[in-house]
Amino acid sequence: MADSHSSGDYSDVVSRRKFVSLAGTTGAAAVAGCLGGDGDSDDDGDDGTSGETYDYGEENIWFETASGSFAVDTFQYNPAAGWFIPHSQFGVYARWAQFDYINGEFLPHLVTDWEHTDGSFVCTLAENFTWGSTGNSITAEDLALQLQIQINNGDQLGDLADNIEATGDYELTVSYADDVRQDFITYSVLDRQAAFAPSIWEDEADNESPASVEVPEPDPSGPLALTSRESNYHRYEPRNGLENYEDDAVAGDHYNWNGYDLGYRQSNNAFHSSFEAGELDGVHSLFADPQTLDRFPDSVRQFQIPGGFGMGIWPDHSNEPWSVREVRQAFYYSLDRTAIIENVGSSTKVEHPAPTGLTAASVESALGSDEPEGFNSYSLDTEKAESLLSEAGYSMSDISPTLEYPAGWSDWAVAAQAVVDQASNAGWNISGNGNSNGPGTYAANLGDGFDLAADQHTAGGSTYTIPYFALNYKLRNTLREDDSSHFAGYDKNEVEIDGKTINIDETLEALSPAPEGEREQHIRDLALVVNKDVPVFVIMEKYEQSFIDTADFDIPPEGELGSHASVFWPLWWLPQVSEKLSSASEEATEGLMKARTN
Repeated sequence: MADSHSSGDYSDVVSRRKFVSLAGTTGAAAVAGCLGGDGDSDDDGDDGTSGETYDYGEENIWFETASGSFAVDTFQYNPAAGWFIPHSQFGVYARWAQFDYINGEFLPHLVTDWEHTDGSFVCTLAENFTWGSTGNSITAEDLALQLQIQINNGDQLGDLADNIEATGDYELTVSYADDVRQDFITYSVLDRQAAFAPSIWEDEADNESPASVEVPEPDPSGPLALTSRESNYHRYEPRNGLENYEDDAVAGDHYNWNGYDLGYRQSNNAFHSSFEAGELDGVHSLFADPQTLDRFPDSVRQFQIPGGFGMGIWPDHSNEPWSVREVRQAFYYSLDRTAIIENVGSSTKVEHPAPTGLTAASVESALGSDEPEGFNSYSLDTEKAESLLSEAGYSMSDISPTLEYPAGWSDWAVAAQAVVDQASNAGWNISGNGNSNGPGTYAANLGDGFDLAADQHTAGGSTYTIPYFALNYKLRNTLREDDSSHFAGYDKNEVEIDGKTINIDETLEALSPAPEGEREQHIRDLALVVNKDVPVFVIMEKYEQSFIDTADFDIPPEGELGSHASVFWPLWWLPQVSEKLSSASEEATEGLMKARTN
């Protein structure tokens, strides 16, 4: 889905109370793929080369892209506000470190080196990154200010770190207690963007409501700057040579085209039509099933990136019948999740054979199998469903739920309609309602006119491949609420599973600091709560699909991008890389995406 997370969901947006600035997911068996060649050229690869080299001089074209979660007139630039931030942020702001989602490792960028030593996480910064408005170096003091503001905004780093300070101009030190896991700190600190410039934020260190700060335009730490706001697009140009901005010494000269125009498409289908018509040069995230991909020009390259998150259905736990476990389990048994995924496109989604609450990439390493013993697989079984309902004093025809889902997200819409059809065929008196907006606009209203909400079952973010965070998200989900309550009303603490009473808070608290050899039982207990008490119906997990049309832009051929093919997001990241295309001459500047020489 376009702008699905955004970060990701990318989902919608990662909670501004919990890890507002994190994005990405580690490890999963996905391959960056190519849809075809490069259109009408006669070269041997996507970088426009048949052995020739090019200087890649200036080309008078714009890279056309678009947002899909919110319209241009709602774009805003306060990173603490969480929602309505356009995806140009990945070009405007420098990443602290980039994350390779397939190999599960961070790539140095603004932060060039990091190490844990004696309860401290020490980050060394590059010295050539600057703020666009002043040309001042980005220092450790600036990043310490950012972390303080984000902690004020509810970032969970505040629960992990004891102290944050600049221990040198370009050295940031985060101290933590002995019982805090190092991986928690690493993921929590590095997966950010330098988005809190002192020119805007220097007096806001003590502001407890940073989301309310007015940010009329971003002060860039990355190579791009906002230069124009039109009614139907925002324009971003390389800082170098701009009258109101200082040059970017890192990647400002990598762009041999004018910049980016970021517009809006209301639905996945609108994006598909634009690609077929050659109106877009790329998009950061878009669902396209195999049939749709066949209609795209051969010049369009697809990058599949493990998403970790995906569509879940959250029931209203505050009221009967959905507060009754047997009803929730019966609904699961009324669905054929394999068929749902096949309807959507099996090459774009990942099925969870036995829902555990963990990302698909982490289940086997955490629990020993992707179908661990003792977990319900919830294969379609209407007789089992009817039996469970009978035990609880219900029948399917007694229950008339409405499923709210985002109509413009075609993959979720297809899946939601399949859920409604399957449940209806089983005997439930269910209906669906396609909302014109994403889950961020309706999920918090669960229980107000609808009983089931299609929303992400896991937040997007490299952090969520760690079982603790994936489980905490499902069991203590405050994404859609501004307080500490679970947005779907799942406020249980002691839950009985197979004769064992599991205290959710105590088990999460024990799992958080547990050394590696002592985690499995805690993970298993919490995963069984997700599996058998069913706080959420896990329907599918996604591969992010990111696109660049190589008709007018050269990028390396398939197989030559390495880790750069599995990051968020190729269209913004490839120009920033300090490497050259194989087709670039000695005189050409660095960067792995260039406008084609005409």
